[in-house]
Amino acid sequence: MPAAFIVEIGKLPQLTDFSFHKTLLDVDFDGLPVTGLDADFYRRPVGDRLLSVGVYRLAGAETHRAWGWVGEPHCSWHAYWNPEAGRFDGPFPGCPELRPLHADGKVYAFELGSGRLRRRHLVGAGRQARVRDGRDGDREADRQPVALERV
Repeated sequence: MPAAFIVEIGKLPQLTDFSFHKTLLDVDFDGLPVTGLDADFYRRPVGDRLLSVGVYRLAGAETHRAWGWVGEPHCSWHAYWNPEAGRFDGPFPGCPELRPLHADGKVYAFELGSGRLRRRHLVGAGRQARVRDGRDGDREADRQPVALERV
């Protein structure tokens, strides 16, 4: 793996460098599905490994990104979308701090981050239409051979 890329993994991934892989609807955290929190996953081969970035959206609005190597149990880096500033806060090492808030086994909100970065996102009752986001890059399914897939 090129030494230059090892340094770049700590930077926010540019999705135009990746291929769209898949979308998960109502992402599950701690065994609880978060209605309306969807994730698009993008991948890019780097040497003999795959780098993956997840773009998370609530009701179509991006909340955060997390990225790392396919097959590893945890994220390498993450960043939170700051809608007031129109930019990302981060990147920060490791997985994002996400805490589902629930009652009676149903998630009604989740919190991301801590301190000044902490934001609470309320989960709506119904699915809203996806908003086209210019930060997405391409959304074509990847054509990487199955041999590169690691679970």
